[in-house]
Amino acid sequence: MSSIKLFKSAQALIKHESFGKASKSIGLTQSALSQNIKKLENHYGVKFFQRENGKTKPTVYGEMLLSLTDEIVDIEEKIVNQISLINNSDAGLLKIGLDPYLSGTILEPIISEMMGIYPDIKYRFFYLSTYSGVAQLKANKFDILISFDEREYRLNSNKNLDTLDVIPIKINPPKFYAREDHEIFNQNEISIENIFDHNIYTTLPPAWFHNFYEKEVRKDVPYSHIVDKVSLVSADQNLHLRMVEKGNGIGIFYEFDLLNSKEQLNTIPIKNYPEKLNAMIAINKKWIKPQIAKIFLEMVSSRFS
Repeated sequence: MSSIKLFKSAQALIKHESFGKASKSIGLTQSALSQNIKKLENHYGVKFFQRENGKTKPTVYGEMLLSLTDEIVDIEEKIVNQISLINNSDAGLLKIGLDPYLSGTILEPIISEMMGIYPDIKYRFFYLSTYSGVAQLKANKFDILISFDEREYRLNSNKNLDTLDVIPIKINPPKFYAREDHEIFNQNEISIENIFDHNIYTTLPPAWFHNFYEKEVRKDVPYSHIVDKVSLVSADQNLHLRMVEKGNGIGIFYEFDLLNSKEQLNTIPIKNYPEKLNAMIAINKKWIKPQIAKIFLEMVSSRFS
């Protein structure tokens, strides 16, 4: 018999203080429950329970067991479930919606780790904006959403998350770069509005940047207004990098985007620019693959919380 059943028996008896009620709660006969408790006590060589005023009460050892039983059951369930996933040749399809700007910072390290442990899980990715992600997740278009967290900027976005399990995480933001001789460095203090007096090169202005811009200028700005300020519409990051290296403008890049850079580009210090960005991982509470979701979220939490 799995030891998890022994601990579940003890868990039920601690809760109900009666062999009759405890056995019914976990679908065992009183005799089977009693045998499980005896096995547990014989294994550890101590008494976990005693009769007191007509009820079954935990001893001092039982009190100790009470503090650990939930954790013990949870750990063993994880082991059993993960073994089941590894052995399952048809683990299923995991559909992930994400903002493109978060694929390198969050998705790639997590997927690499999951593929090593669960090679039979298949993945499909849906690239979208933060604005549309929550609605599509709630409509079951995909299983997990990786996006920027708008709640800092848009208070009414809280109500959109009421049926979702959300893990907030902090990530490093992309930075603004230019050549050392660019005129932007002649200013004593550089604001986000100063940046848009110049040509901007980036693959796609994400929602967080739009929110930051609105916060700084203290007025609503159409998202299209930000998009229109980008000088080159292209998904080729190297092309954007070459344009900035030639001194034609300012680039918005993550540090890993600069690995192929042939020039020394300098970071532009922008007034009030955040050191960390708020992002989130969300799943629908009605999701049909909770175990894979739980493992995915645990990996995210261990890396980014």
